[in-house]
Amino acid sequence: MTLDNGKKIVVLRLIGFISTLLYVLYIFLAYFERVFRHAMSENSVNIMTAAVTVVYMVALFWPALMKYRYIYFSSDERNITLRWYKTGLMPGESNSIEIMAGKFAGYDITVKRMGMHHYLTLYQQIQGKKAAYSPVSITALSKKQRGMIAEALNNYKSVI
Repeated sequence: MTLDNGKKIVVLRLIGFISTLLYVLYIFLAYFERVFRHAMSENSVNIMTAAVTVVYMVALFWPALMKYRYIYFSSDERNITLRWYKTGLMPGESNSIEIMAGKFAGYDITVKRMGMHHYLTLYQQIQGKKAAYSPVSITALSKKQRGMIAEALNNYKSVI
């Protein structure tokens, strides 16, 4: 089984790009062309600018606040592969976990911050002991996708 959330990440990037264009257009019209001065007082325009700025900042920082990650998950008879990278304003932090099926020792899906953040922790057998990888934020995945990952990982648990 192979799964990724590339479409959602592309949509989030497009929302950030389009909101930036709209914000710049609004600032240009409100302050350089003074389009709104005919219908509103200067204080009203400033209050509206503050509201538009807050909406713009939320749209821009939402992926970072929610800890959205691009997730690629693959499982077959021999390996489990999980790749992810950070999205948002400063993309980066590309990581990967590969576990051979015979060394897979389980997983946990944890929920934090009132159900807003979901994390996947994978475990591997190393020298007879159970070792945990760092938790990976899977918040950007839909509930159905999280269920598909859990189902695939449960199949490995039953093999061991």
